[in-house]
Parts: sequence; C-alpha cells; structure tokens
Amino acid sequence: MSQYLDPQLLLIPLISGLIGWGTNALAIKMLFAPLTRRGIGLLSWQGVLPAHAQRMATICVELMTTRLLNVPNLFRRIEPERVAELLAPGIERHAEAVVEEVLQTRYPRLWKAMPDGIRQRARLRLKNEIPVVVKKLMGELRADLDSYLDVKGLVVGAFVRNRALLNEFFWRCGAAEFRFIARSGLIFGCLFGLPVAVVWMVFQPGWLLPVTGLLVGWATNWLALKMVFEPLEPKRLGPFQWQGLFLKRQAEVSEAYGAFFSERILHPKALVDAVIEGPASDRIVELIQRYVGEAVDEASGPARHLVSLTLGSEEWQALRRSVSDGISSRIPAELDRVQDYAGEALELDQELARNLRELPPVDFEQVLRPVFREDEATLIAVGAILGGVAGLLQMLALGAV
Repeated sequence: MSQYLDPQLLLIPLISGLIGWGTNALAIKMLFAPLTRRGIGLLSWQGVLPAHAQRMATICVELMTTRLLNVPNLFRRIEPERVAELLAPGIERHAEAVVEEVLQTRYPRLWKAMPDGIRQRARLRLKNEIPVVVKKLMGELRADLDSYLDVKGLVVGAFVRNRALLNEFFWRCGAAEFRFIARSGLIFGCLFGLPVAVVWMVFQPGWLLPVTGLLVGWATNWLALKMVFEPLEPKRLGPFQWQGLFLKRQAEVSEAYGAFFSERILHPKALVDAVIEGPASDRIVELIQRYVGEAVDEASGPARHLVSLTLGSEEWQALRRSVSDGISSRIPAELDRVQDYAGEALELDQELARNLRELPPVDFEQVLRPVFREDEATLIAVGAILGGVAGLLQMLALGAV
C-alpha cells in the first residue's frame, strides 16, 4: 500500500499544472513576439500580431470606421471661428513679414514711395482677410473631409510601420485576459493531473504521461480561450451567472480603447499632419494658395491699381503670386496652435469609449477575438506538442521506462 502513497505521485498534478501554465504562457508570448521572423525555414516564427499587422490593423479600423466613428460629424465640432481666432495672430505676423520682404526685395523704391496711409490700410485689410481664409478652408474640409483625411490609411499605416504599437494596443485592451489564459493553465493542469495520478497508482503504462501531457497542453489552451470569449451573453443557473471574461469587461476595455487611439494614433497633431501631408496634400496647398491669393487681392485695395499702373498687370500678378506663395507656405507651421483646442472639441477618447460600450457583445468581441482567430489552431497545436514533450520528460523522471 505504501507504493500508492509514494510522494512522487504528487509530482504528476504539479507537473501537469506546470505544463498547462508553460504552454499557455508560451502561446501568449507567441502572439506578440518576436516582432520580426526568427529562425530558419520551417523552424522559424514571428509573432502572430506582427506577422499579420496589415490584416489585424485593417480589421481593427474597419470596426472603428463603421461602428464607432463618424469622422465628418466629429469634425463639425471644431468651430471655424475659434480656429481663425487661434491662427490669426501668427498668420498676421507672417503676412506682414512676407509683404515687406517681397516688396523691399523686388520693388524697394515703390514700397518706400507708397504713402503710409495706403500701406497701413493694406495691412489692415490683409489682417481682416485672414479669418476669411481660415473659414473658407474649414468649409472646404467640412464639405468633403473624406477626400482630405484618410483615417483608415492613418491607422493601418501607423500599425504597419510600428508593429510594437499594434502589440501595445492589444495588450492594453486584453491584458487581463492574456494573464488569465497563462495563469489558468496552472489550475486546469493541476486538476487534469489528479485523475492521471490516480490511474498511475493502479498501473503505469509507458504511454500514459506523454499522452496526458499532450492532452493537458491542448485542453488548457482551448478551455482558457473558451472562457475568455464564451458565452457572448450572460448565462444564469440559479444564483450563478457567467459570461465570457472579455465581454464582462466591456466598459473597462472601452475606456482603454478610446484612450489608446486618442493618445497614440488619432491625436490632433497626427490628424493635422494626415491632412497636410496625406494623399490630398497637393489639393490642400492649392486651396490655401487660392484663398490667400483672393485675400491678397481683397486686401490690396487702391495699392493694387497703383502697382498695376506703375509696373503693369503681369508684374502685379507676379507680385501677387510671390506674396500668396510666401504666406501659404508658412500657414502649415501655425497649425500646431489649434491642437489643444481640437483635442478638447473632438473628445475622441470619449466618443470611441461611449460607442464601443454600446456595441452588442457579438460586435464587441471583435476588438480582441481576431488576435486568437488568426492562428488559434497553430497555438493550440504547439501547446499540445510541448505538453507531450513535457509528459515524456515527466515519465523519465518517474522512472517509467
């Protein structure tokens, strides 16, 4: 009877628990690392997320743009009058400097000979025209924002260029679930190991531990994933209620989701840069030049006719272009002034969090589910194989060969 109480039997559930924990923890590690493929041929691996960054990012932004954000409506929260108020002082200084520079460089005598009253009125008119330029530009953006701001391209590009950023996003949203998957392997593994220890007391076939190790490696991964995402809707049995762990955290995850995108990708500077430097950047430059040119015409007043008569219409057009181009080229540098206001007006983090909280569970799970769906079978299979190897080592340790 003493052989049945051999303390070595305690190693079976303990090692089963370690197998479950180790295989689950490794599966989570394989989701995120390495960022680039390591190894040779078939014996190489790249983290599931980094390897499929383009697809993961596309799935992520599809949910955002179809269910969480209406970008044109969001942009309408930004008041053109407030933007003009913020930008005007800086643009006014640039405008005065450009006018002085161009006229003194090209026509120094004309500029000096021009009466002070005309020059002052021209400056005042130009100052008054600057808010008009800003409002015209804002109106154009509001009317056709999708042509100037590619949110999908911005998000996907950010994730593909920086795959560690993609890892950060999924970890911030699913850290609790990833930790649960790893730690649950220890508990499930120990529980699965108890009946194996009972069988081992009765008879000791050589295949038992490797096979059960394989099953433990497979089952702990599979069961943990089931508990994370199922059931979608709360289930009740008497006083007990349960739901997929990730789905129970919908409110908390929504806050993390909104904070991540508003801080790391869709912050005001990135949005402004996406418009100024994006696919439609040439159109933006043309708009600015056109509106500034109109402002220069309007602001010139009597000076325009004086210069045209003195130098000719062609020279006036050349002068106008020089001034317009000089002012236009300096406007983008002033846009940083609106970033704080834009962030407050857009409230992007709150918008994303609120809309994500309101999604039904079947849609909400798409925030994290694609991570596992991409290579779920591979990860579970790797866990099973490693579990089988660990079971073989356990058999050797117990002297069952």
